[in-house]
Amino acid sequence: MRLKENYSIRKIGDEFMMISHHESSLDYTRVISLNDSAAYLIGETGHHVFTSEEWVALLIEKYGIDRTLAEIDVQVLVDKLIRENLVDA
Repeated sequence: MRLKENYSIRKIGDEFMMISHHESSLDYTRVISLNDSAAYLIGETGHHVFTSEEWVALLIEKYGIDRTLAEIDVQVLVDKLIRENLVDA
């Protein structure tokens, strides 16, 4: 998978927001709220090709969580990004 280049991440207060770009402007109607771990994964990946397994490993390494929980969290995030057309699967 690879994240598309038509987004930016902004930290607003304590929350991270993923904002979709359309051509030369920002589309604030397509704002996706991210938790800290989702923002971490996206920040670590950038626009490079990655796998869900790599994201699972990153979560386990950073947060020391159980593999099953990491796999569920990654799948939820990937599904959200696909729905919003922000990832090429």
